[in-house]
Amino acid sequence: MSAPTDAQLAALKWLRNRNGDGVFDRNQVLLAAGERAPVMRATWSRLEALGLVERYQNNRRLRATDAGRYADVSNVGESQ
Repeated sequence: MSAPTDAQLAALKWLRNRNGDGVFDRNQVLLAAGERAPVMRATWSRLEALGLVERYQNNRRLRATDAGRYADVSNVGESQ
C-alpha cells in the first residue's frame, strides 16, 4: 500500500488534535470536538484504506486507529 500524502496526514493531524474521534453530519462533513473538518469525505475514505482511521457505528463515526495515532504528522500542519 502507498504512503499517505501530506494532505492526508494534515487531515489526520486535524482529527488527532480534536480527540481522534468524530461523527459525520447529514451533509457527510466530519464533526470533531465541536468543529467541522475542512476535509472532504473522500480523504477520510483514503485514510481508512491506509488503515489510519476506521469507521464505526454504522459508518456514522470515524476514529483514528492505533496506526493513525502513532503516524508521524510532525512535518505537516493541520488541514485549514
